[in-house]
Amino acid sequence: MRKLLFLLFTIVLAFCLPADLLYSQTSDKEMRELLKSLKNEKKINFFFDMSQAKIHGKSEADFVYHEDLNSLYDWTNLWEVEYKPNLIHDFLVAFTSQMTFRGNKVKFGDYADAKYQIRIVVKLIAPKGSTKMQAFFEDTANQSVLFKLDIVGTGGVFGSTVNLMGDGFKRAGKDLAKQLDYVFRKGKVGEFNKKPFVEKSFPLI
Repeated sequence: MRKLLFLLFTIVLAFCLPADLLYSQTSDKEMRELLKSLKNEKKINFFFDMSQAKIHGKSEADFVYHEDLNSLYDWTNLWEVEYKPNLIHDFLVAFTSQMTFRGNKVKFGDYADAKYQIRIVVKLIAPKGSTKMQAFFEDTANQSVLFKLDIVGTGGVFGSTVNLMGDGFKRAGKDLAKQLDYVFRKGKVGEFNKKPFVEKSFPLI
């Protein structure tokens, strides 16, 4: 009888614990198997967040306002309907191309019904287009983070402001592919990602 009561208590406790705590109690072996199994997912949702971005040392809104003042075109509208969507597209094309090249068959894109999602938080875009981002791999249902990756993309040398950003976003996409492929194969975050994310260490070139 005591064993039965203990079993029932354990089951109830498991349902009551927050998802993040459950993940924290998962053994290293179980977590590695979970991460390795992600490569078998049919599709994974992708979500971009630029609300925290510092672009040329300014918030996104201030950066767009400044560019609009110094442009003959409607930069505010162009940023929303053309420039920003194209940057995200450049990132995704570079990322998915590299993932496919490395033998991964998972589809990445706008899949709101997917079990997992990658939330890309853009942190910094320098004047030459170099960028820093963070990728949060999340369980969609539980809104819990399985792991986080720091991403860097080097910008360009010549071209317009948006073209230089495009270079940075493409290389950031390739960097994410390299790191995520490692997670899929090894079931853990690569050692090259152990350095802390410090914005001040990134040169505003």
